Amino acid sequence: MVTHVVTTFHFPPIPSRSHDWSAHWDGYEEDGPYGWGETEDEAKADLLENYERPDQ
Repeated sequence: MVTHVVTTFHFPPIPSRSHDWSAHWDGYEEDGPYGWGETEDEAKADLLENYERPDQ
């Protein structure tokens, strides 16, 4: 089973853009880790670099 990465654009009302995007493993929204970034690619990279896929 391959677990996919889901991304979300938040655009919080703060001056910093470092948390505009989040990424998490599909099916692990509630208890899984999140990656964060200024862009969608940065959020995915943060998740992939810092956390193992839950199906491995």
